[in-house]
Amino acid sequence: MSVIHGTREREDIGELGRRLQRAHGEVWLHQVKGDPYAEVLRGHAEDPRPGHERIRALGPLWRSTTGTWVTADHRLAGTLLGDAWPHAPVSGEDAHVPVDDAGLGGDAAHYERLRRRAANAVTPSVVASVCERVAGGLSGSFDLVTDLAERVPVELLAETFGLPAPRRRELAGACAAAGVVLDGLLCPQRLDVTRRAVTAVGRLRALLAAPDDDGAAGTWEPAVLLAAAGVRTAARLVASAVLAVVDHPEEWARVAEDPGHAARVVGETLRYDSPVQLHPMVAQADVGFAGQHVSVGERVVVLVGAANRDPEVFDAPDRFAPGRPADALVPGLYHRVTLPFARTQAEAVLRALVAAGPRPRRAGPFLRSRRSPVTRHLLSCPLVIG
Repeated sequence: MSVIHGTREREDIGELGRRLQRAHGEVWLHQVKGDPYAEVLRGHAEDPRPGHERIRALGPLWRSTTGTWVTADHRLAGTLLGDAWPHAPVSGEDAHVPVDDAGLGGDAAHYERLRRRAANAVTPSVVASVCERVAGGLSGSFDLVTDLAERVPVELLAETFGLPAPRRRELAGACAAAGVVLDGLLCPQRLDVTRRAVTAVGRLRALLAAPDDDGAAGTWEPAVLLAAAGVRTAARLVASAVLAVVDHPEEWARVAEDPGHAARVVGETLRYDSPVQLHPMVAQADVGFAGQHVSVGERVVVLVGAANRDPEVFDAPDRFAPGRPADALVPGLYHRVTLPFARTQAEAVLRALVAAGPRPRRAGPFLRSRRSPVTRHLLSCPLVIG
């Protein structure tokens, strides 16, 4: 029996590897032929904005040679990110990382229930306590990503679920491995990375389930969604918000004078450097947008980062300016759970960091992960205090 099981497992792994290799090759071929969406999708460009602008110039809704409908238009993006048309998140067979247990399936009502459960579990007092402890412990040289941005959400989940020290180390490793889930929805990852992500999601489910939990979605799913997708999202938003006040001393000073200004800084960070750059969906019925016909089953992708820099909506869109009259667009569906989780932490980190001491400064170049077009994941960013 074990021989049969082992053979089937090897066959499954071989099929997954072939799928990933085929998908990666197809995207590469579309890029070589000049498709700007394929260029964005590969996640290799240090600055995706030239690709965004090429797509914007093709009209409010354009069909890539990959078969995906794409928009960078702010107004249309707002419609697509809402609930007024029949759509579903990309997951399961539509994704390049087969992790349905990460909680990426469901409708708007489903995610609203998960959001309420997550909000009840992760309380503001615990968020403030964790952020103050982590930010207050920084001194001298530190890495923005590993010592602050990624550490805060992991410690927050560990604190919320009462994990002992050994389990906290497991949680950190599992969150890191599962963090490719969002990018894997659109961009094929390496086989070893994908296998680790699938295993990590299963481990997160075990770590974050209550002792008497029977596996019902109502109890474990919000926690796994926060750990698998929310930690990466929160880390990106925290890092971007901190860099905003590091690079703009006047914003640091305004937060020092008025801690409430942290919310405005984070709000502008969501527009200026969104932690979720692309949001994919699948049409659940034939619909029409911007003079185009989208058929049931076709994929539609909103370039959130591009829509939030639409010059038709935002004056000087490449300038960081908290308090703009127009709000940033944020993705819906499962991000209804992950983005409030991320935003609360980013605001608390800014307040705690400013209260803890002098403004840090950059101590070297940052390093960004490849194949991460959705999150544009930061690997490291050295800062120094003093």
